[in-house]
Amino acid sequence: MGSLSHFILVNERHIISTKLNWLRSRSLYIVVAILITLNIIMLTKHTETTNTLSSVQAQVVEEKQARQTVYKRLTELKTEKIATDTSLREERLKTAEKEKEIESLKENLQAKKEREAEQARLASAQRAPVQETVAQNKPAPAVQITGDKHSWLAASGIPEAHWGYVDAIVTRESSWNPNAVNASSGACGLGQQLPCGKWAGQWNNPIHALRAMNQYVLARYGSWQNAVGFWNKNHWY
Repeated sequence: MGSLSHFILVNERHIISTKLNWLRSRSLYIVVAILITLNIIMLTKHTETTNTLSSVQAQVVEEKQARQTVYKRLTELKTEKIATDTSLREERLKTAEKEKEIESLKENLQAKKEREAEQARLASAQRAPVQETVAQNKPAPAVQITGDKHSWLAASGIPEAHWGYVDAIVTRESSWNPNAVNASSGACGLGQQLPCGKWAGQWNNPIHALRAMNQYVLARYGSWQNAVGFWNKNHWY
C-alpha cells in the first residue's frame, strides 16, 4: 500500500507539473503573440505617421515652390510693366515732338504764304498805273487832328482790353503819325494800309484809320493778340 500510494502521488505530481509547464508555455505564447501584435500595431502607426509626415513635408515643399514661382512671375510682370510704361512715355514724347514739329512747319508755311501774298501785293502796287500812283501820293485832304492815341482809340470803338495790342502794331508801323507815308511802298496812315486808301474812310483820319484797321485785323487774324504774334514773327501784318 505504501508503494502504491507513493506511485500515485508521484504520478499526480508529474501530471500537475506537466499541466503547469503546458500552462506556462501557453501563457508565454500568448504573451509573445500579444507583444508581436503590439509591435505590429506600433510599427503600422509609425509607418502611417512617417508617411503622413512625408506627405505634409512634400506638400510644404510644393507650396513653397509654387509661391516662389508666383513671386518670380510677379517680378517679371512688374519689370515688363515698367519697360512698357517707359516705352509708352518715350512714344508720347516722340509723338508730341513730331506734332510740335508739324505745327511749326504749318506756321512757317502759312507765314511763307502770307509773305508771298504781301510781296505779290507790293509788286502789284509797284506795277499800278502811273495815274493811280499819282492819285495815291497826292496830299491827303486836310484833317484837323486833335487829341492823342488814347482819345482816338476810345472814339474808334475798339475795346480797351485790346489797346495794348493796337499800340504795339501802330507804334511799329507809323509811330502814331496819322499822316505817315512809306516812301518806298506808298503804304500810309496809322496802320500803313497798302495800297494807300484801300480801307474805308479817310486814311489820314486817325479814328477812321483805327476803325478800318480793326476790321482788317479781326477779319484776317481773328484777334489783335494773334495779329501781334504774327507781327513779332514776320515784322509785318
